[in-house]
Amino acid sequence: MPSHDSLFALALLLAAAVGCGLLMNRLRMPAAAGFILVGMALGPTGAGLIHATRAIETLAELGVLMLLFIIGMEMRLAAFSRSLPKALGVTAVTCAVIPASVGLFAHAVHGEVLGGIVIGFMLAISSTAVAMKMIEDAEEKDTPAGRLSVAILVAQDLAVVPLLLITNALNAPLTVRALAGVGGRLVLAFGLLALFIGVLTRVKSFRFPASEYLLKNSDVGTLGVLGICFASAAISGLMGLSPALGAFLGGLAVGHSTLRRGAQRMAQPVQALLLFVFFLSVGLLIDLDFLVRQAWIIAAALVVVTGGKTLLNFLLLSLAKEKFDTAFAAALFLSPVGEFSFVIAGAGLAAHALSPAGHKLAIAVIAMSLLVSPIFFLLARFAHRLAVKHLMGAPSAVSG
Repeated sequence: MPSHDSLFALALLLAAAVGCGLLMNRLRMPAAAGFILVGMALGPTGAGLIHATRAIETLAELGVLMLLFIIGMEMRLAAFSRSLPKALGVTAVTCAVIPASVGLFAHAVHGEVLGGIVIGFMLAISSTAVAMKMIEDAEEKDTPAGRLSVAILVAQDLAVVPLLLITNALNAPLTVRALAGVGGRLVLAFGLLALFIGVLTRVKSFRFPASEYLLKNSDVGTLGVLGICFASAAISGLMGLSPALGAFLGGLAVGHSTLRRGAQRMAQPVQALLLFVFFLSVGLLIDLDFLVRQAWIIAAALVVVTGGKTLLNFLLLSLAKEKFDTAFAAALFLSPVGEFSFVIAGAGLAAHALSPAGHKLAIAVIAMSLLVSPIFFLLARFAHRLAVKHLMGAPSAVSG
């Protein structure tokens, strides 16, 4: 296709995505659902207007890093540090129970375990991007459920490091050296997080280097903020840790400095643009032909994954003595499967622990989870409110 035709196709795709997103917003639905639908309809297996490329996927992943950077900037460390132990416990149990369950199911049905374990790793991680959007739309960012959900999302992003290391090692012999490497990186990741929390809690606020210069000009400031985000992510990656952890820690540092307010203002538009590309790229990844052929299997898997994951998180939070409303809302926020699951899926395929057919099925389930989870959340919250209203009205109805 000539370059001007490619540019026309891209412009048409973006315009359609923006229009559909605005329509969804008008209908009180998440705009992200509109972006995904447009990506599906106009993507490689739909109208074929544009093809998914690695460049688009990489750009989309940058949106996730920016999101974690902004979460770090806005984090209230006192509340976060109180919720973190519980969040780590819930994440540890989830990352053990779901892979074990899926692995046993895969063994019973297909006689193989490794593919089931990899899919279980993918399903155990929740979507930070979608969950944060649901939390903001529900206006629960500063509620106990919202704060607890954010803490669990951060803990799950930390868990991506060992899950990826284990996935990469599934096709290799299990050695003491490999186990020591995983353990060492885990200790390093949690040590860095504890160090940042400890220091920044005591410091309260500090003068960020060159903050006056960065805040003087919005163009320079925006570039500076982006530089801090991606430099932090790069340093974390060089240390063998998740770039997402580095972006989050960079955000924590900026959020406790003189740069905080200006950085929040300058980073938000860039983050919104990158997340727009992320959701659009999710739609482009979906194989519509495969989706139609395997519709019943994908639908069944989606029901089991969304319902089972929500129920498991609710039970774990209830056992942790959270109030019913807090546990219920947080479990719903954590229902969508995460964007880092795409990375785990690719690692599983490269390690030959996941077959091409299994990889395609997993991608379809993850993408559809991102699409339907906001709708599932709205329906579940509506049903909950109706039930509460009915129960509150029952005594008066009986007395009347």
